[in-house]
Amino acid sequence: MKILLISSNRERHPWPIPPYGACYIASSLERSGFDVQFLDILFADNPSSIITEKIHQFIPDLVAVSIRNIDNLDRQHSHYYLDAVKENVIDPVKRATSAPLVIGGAAVSIMPERIMDFLGVDYAVFGEGEETMVQFARYLELNSDISSIGGLFYRNEGRVTGNPVVRIEDLDGLALPRIYRWVDWEKYRLNYSLYPVQTKRGCALTCSYCVYNKIEGCHYRLRDPERVVDEIEDIIENCNPKVIEFTDSTFNIPLEHALEICREIIKRRIRVSFNTMGINPGAVTDELVALMKEANFIEVSCTPESGSERMLKALGKNFTLKHVERAARLFSKSDIPVIWYFLFGGPGEDETTVRETFSFIEENIVKRDLVFITSGIRVLPGSPVYTFARETGQLADSTDILRPVWFQPEGISMKTMLYMINREVIIHGNYINLQDNTDESILAMTLKKVYSFLGLKEPVWVNIMRRDFIYKLSGYNRYRRWKLEKENRECP
Repeated sequence: MKILLISSNRERHPWPIPPYGACYIASSLERSGFDVQFLDILFADNPSSIITEKIHQFIPDLVAVSIRNIDNLDRQHSHYYLDAVKENVIDPVKRATSAPLVIGGAAVSIMPERIMDFLGVDYAVFGEGEETMVQFARYLELNSDISSIGGLFYRNEGRVTGNPVVRIEDLDGLALPRIYRWVDWEKYRLNYSLYPVQTKRGCALTCSYCVYNKIEGCHYRLRDPERVVDEIEDIIENCNPKVIEFTDSTFNIPLEHALEICREIIKRRIRVSFNTMGINPGAVTDELVALMKEANFIEVSCTPESGSERMLKALGKNFTLKHVERAARLFSKSDIPVIWYFLFGGPGEDETTVRETFSFIEENIVKRDLVFITSGIRVLPGSPVYTFARETGQLADSTDILRPVWFQPEGISMKTMLYMINREVIIHGNYINLQDNTDESILAMTLKKVYSFLGLKEPVWVNIMRRDFIYKLSGYNRYRRWKLEKENRECP
C-alpha cells in the first residue's frame, strides 16, 4: 500500500516548527512495510498545486493529513487556521484522488467530530497515531474489523463513531521520527528552527485552560534517558542542528527524569546546544539548573502564567509565587536566558490581579529575560474553563467553539485588560505580546537568517531588547504610546 502523509502546518511565526508528530507516524508506517512519502507544505508558494502534482505522481492508496493547530490561542491577534487547511489541503486532495482520506494531529484530538464535519472527511485519528495509522492501513488492505482500531473516528451510517483511545506505553519501542529524512531540514535551519525531541508523553497537571492531557493522557509515559540521548546522537550525526529543543509539556516533571536526561548528556559529552519548553516553576531546583547549565542549555521557557497568587489558584497551578520567585532567582544566577510566559484573562481576573502580575514581573524577572504575554483564554472542550463557562451560563449548549470563543472574566473588560497589557509592553523593552511580535515579522525573519548563517548561540529574541533601544532613541515608542492612548479613548 502506498501512503501519502501531508503536514498541513503553514505557520512560520515566530519560527517554523518541524512536523515532529507527523514524522513519527511516517516512520512507524514505513517500519511496518508500507510505501510512505511525506509532503511538507510549510514553505510552499502554492500548496494546492504541489499537493495535486504529488498525488498524480505517487498515486497513493491512502492520504493522511496532519493538522497541528485550530488557531493561535491569542485574543488580541487571533488567527484561525482551518479555513486555509480546507481550501489549500483537504479540497485539493479530494479533487485529485478518490483514495481514503484520514486526518490527525493535535488539533484533531481536541475536537475530532467537529473538525471531521467542517472538513468533510470520513476518518480521523484521536490521540497518538503511530499504532492507529498502521492498524487503519491494514484495515484498508484486508477489510478487517474497524471497531477494534483504538483512537479511530469514522462515519457509520452517516454518524461519527469513535473507538476508545489506547495510549502507547512503550515509547522506546516506537520507530524514531528522524525528521531530517522526511523534510528539507536545511530550510528550517535557515529560519532558525530548533530541532525537536520529546522525552515523555502525557501530563498529570490540571491547569484550568489546558487540554494537553486530553491529547496525550493524564499520566506520564517516560522514555529511557539513554534512548533519548541515543536519538540526539543520531540527529547530530545526520544533520548537525545548532539547537535541540525538548518539546515536552513540562520538561522538569517528573524532576528525576529531567535530571537523568541532563546527566546522560553530560556523561556522553554531547556537543550541541539545548533549549526546552515547559519549565514548571514548582520543580526548579539548584541541582536541575546546575545540570542544565553544564549540559549546555542556552535558553529555557518557563510558564508561571501569572504573578498573582489568586490567579495561580484560579488557573489550577501546582505552585505558588514563592516557587516562581525561586525559579527566577536560580535561573538569574545561572545566566541561562529565560522566556517567561504570562497569560491574562482567566476566571477571577480583574485590574488588581493584572497589576499584581506586572508588579511581580518588575520585581523578580531580570531585564535580560523575555516576558511573553498572551491575552485571553480560548475556551476548549475538555478544559476546566470550558466546564466553568457552561455552568455559569457564559457558554450556551449550542455555542460552536470550533472558531475561537474567549472566556470573559467578570472583573475586567477586555478593552481595559488589553490597554493595561499593551501599555506595559511599550514601556518595557523586554516585554512582548503576539501582536507586537507579528508587527516585526520582516525584521524577525531577517534576524533569523542572519543568526542561522553566522551560527550565533544567543537566543534570537535577544534582538527584541536591541530593537526597543532603537525605538526609544528614535522616538517611535512615544508614538506607540500616543496611538495606544488615542485608541483607548476612542474605542467603546
